[in-house]
Amino acid sequence: MLELTKREFSGRYRGSFGGIVWSFAQPLFLLTVYTIAFGVILKARWSFAGGTAEYALMLFAGLIVFNAFSECLSKSTTLVTDNPNFVKKVIFPLELLPVITVATALIHALIGVTVWFLGYALLFGTPKSTAILFPIILACFAPVLLGMGWLLSALGVIVRDISQLTGMLSHTLLFLTPIFYSIEAAPPMIQNILMLNPLTYLVEQFRLILFYGQVPALKGLAVYLLLASLFAWVSLVFFRRLRPAFADMV
Repeated sequence: MLELTKREFSGRYRGSFGGIVWSFAQPLFLLTVYTIAFGVILKARWSFAGGTAEYALMLFAGLIVFNAFSECLSKSTTLVTDNPNFVKKVIFPLELLPVITVATALIHALIGVTVWFLGYALLFGTPKSTAILFPIILACFAPVLLGMGWLLSALGVIVRDISQLTGMLSHTLLFLTPIFYSIEAAPPMIQNILMLNPLTYLVEQFRLILFYGQVPALKGLAVYLLLASLFAWVSLVFFRRLRPAFADMV
């Protein structure tokens, strides 16, 4: 699996002049665009009296979580259909395909965290000591990504149009997740709706440890991890139930 993950990660930049540099440049480019659009033009702000630099770091922290989700969401629906050679090989465990995608997304998330640390250090000095707890948040996020991968890759074999729906879902969740704005800025009823979004809680906890220097809500994360693991297990069972039919449909 490690070799396949390395191939997936390096294959994305194979043949390009920038190579792995693009994994740093792309999120920084999007961060610049979003910061100018929402932080400068639309004047979006949090409850703290911060400037554009603080807003950019808050925005970037949220984008790290969302980009990992979006990457897995966009790839999951075609994981099986794009790998017919693996489908027809009985000895290859197809369950690994989503695992490889999730591992690659988390590697990109780690690169994003590294960039965030460097940006914070250049602008404000030493990051908060709680920032070192970020792997806890990513560990709670992994089952969500895995479950989504198993579920959508299986559904993508049966319903090919699902890839069109996930594209719209990704754009919708980008604005229904408190990334560009503080959740406190939304009306109380909208806040309740936003909290139903599985990304909201992790984005809030991620910012809590990176920017505010607070310890995450461990009990809440434990419940989140339990529910996420249950979702992943159900999705894996669903994937394995449908797997015998993959060869006839691909």
